[in-house]
Amino acid sequence: MGLVIILVTTVLLAGLLAPQNVQTLLKSEGGPIEWATVAGYVAALVYIIIRRLYGPAKWIFWLTVLLLMRELDFDTRFTDGKITKFDFFRSPDVPLVQEIYAIALLGVFFFVVYKVVTTYARNFLDEIADRSQIAMAAMLAIGSAGFSKLIDGPKRKAGYLGIDPSEQSILVFQLLEETLELAIPFLIIVALSHYYQRTLSSPGPLADGRQH
Repeated sequence: MGLVIILVTTVLLAGLLAPQNVQTLLKSEGGPIEWATVAGYVAALVYIIIRRLYGPAKWIFWLTVLLLMRELDFDTRFTDGKITKFDFFRSPDVPLVQEIYAIALLGVFFFVVYKVVTTYARNFLDEIADRSQIAMAAMLAIGSAGFSKLIDGPKRKAGYLGIDPSEQSILVFQLLEETLELAIPFLIIVALSHYYQRTLSSPGPLADGRQH
């Protein structure tokens, strides 16, 4: 996990110290950080398959697939707006087929999240109680996802507070957001690798509690 923290910190510091045109490239859609994040999610999926963890980590696998789709902008790629915005469904200009696509995609997402929570929550609480590396990696991934969402759209959210941020400040927050998102797939891999190492000595289903 230390390597992930070093990686993320290095990328963030390099981005902050880079010239403004390089910062703009780094945080851009389809930029280096975004593609590194995509590669991270693909690596996590490959790891699950290679280590034969699909059985116990089935819903983690599908959550990772959805996160990969989100990183590839599947929530906007085939629609005229963000499907997570309520105005998308209220707009009379949005075609019915796009609304059906959006509802289906959101439905799958919430179903997978529900299965993740109901399948792994009890074991996750046990991991937290034991202060395991699995719990730490999972909490850091959840925290990174939550905080990156919190600072998404810094100019708009600063406007709610009556603040007019500078372009440089906006760039900094966008770099931080992209870097936090970069951490998520690699933290997933860390959690999976610790679980895999445990199964070598004490095999057991991920959802059914720890094997001692």
